[in-house]
Order: sequence, then C-alpha cells, then structure tokens
Amino acid sequence: MADESNNVQQDEVSPELDAMVCDLLDDYLNALADGEDLGVLLVAEDANANRYQACFTEDGPEACLEGAQHFIESNALGIQSDHVGPLDRYAIAYAGGVELDCEFQDAIIVSFYQRGMTMGYSAYVLYSGAGTGENFMWCDPEPAGEEPSLL
Repeated sequence: MADESNNVQQDEVSPELDAMVCDLLDDYLNALADGEDLGVLLVAEDANANRYQACFTEDGPEACLEGAQHFIESNALGIQSDHVGPLDRYAIAYAGGVELDCEFQDAIIVSFYQRGMTMGYSAYVLYSGAGTGENFMWCDPEPAGEEPSLL
C-alpha cells in the first residue's frame, strides 16, 4: 500500500505563507487608504516564522522591484542582523496596474514563494480611492500567474 503522506501537492500554499501574504496585503492596503506610498514592500520568513520586512522607496518603481528581488536572492541563507535563518518563504508587493477589459485599473501586485513549491506565484488586488481613508475600496485577491523562484 502506498504512503498517502507523500501525495501532498507541492504547490499548495501553506498556512504560514498564506498568513504572511495576508499580513503584507493588509499593511499595504492600510497604507494606501491613508495615502502613504510604501514603494515595494518585501516580507521574508525562515522556517521558524522569524520575519524580516523592508520597504524599497529610494529609486523608481522598477529599480525598487529589482532591489527587492536581489535582496531575496542575496540573503537566501538568512538575515543574521535580524535573527532570521535561511529564508523559507517570501512575498514582494507593489502598487501598479492590471489591464482588464482593455482598461488599466489600480492594483497591488504581489509575488510569493515557499521552499518546496515548483514555482512562485503572483496575484493582484484591485483598489480605488487611495488616500480617502474609510472610502478606500478594494477587492479580493485574484491569481495573476506563475513566476520563477528567487530562492
């Protein structure tokens, strides 16, 4: 009889990765509601859920995104200064736009990955009314596709 514990889907999002991505999106949505520009926001965790978070805002959007991606690649073995061991999962988010029905709409784009997955994934969250506090609106996350892992 085959061991059914080996049939776990490799690309299933773990509860830890889901919680980390939700925290990241919550931080980003709250900042947008308040009219803050977080630039590119990065969150990384080790297997023990020790977390590192950083904002990249010093350059243009593309340079900040590249900087966040390079940070993950360069620190895959851990972030000693923050007591984070070898990175197990990460998420990177930024405000951008997606084209839906031939029209661009404001969205937070987030890419995420956890060791053991065959590839990374991305999603987007549509929003409107940045800087309007309680009038700020957003939608549930939607899948956006696959991405190569940075680890």
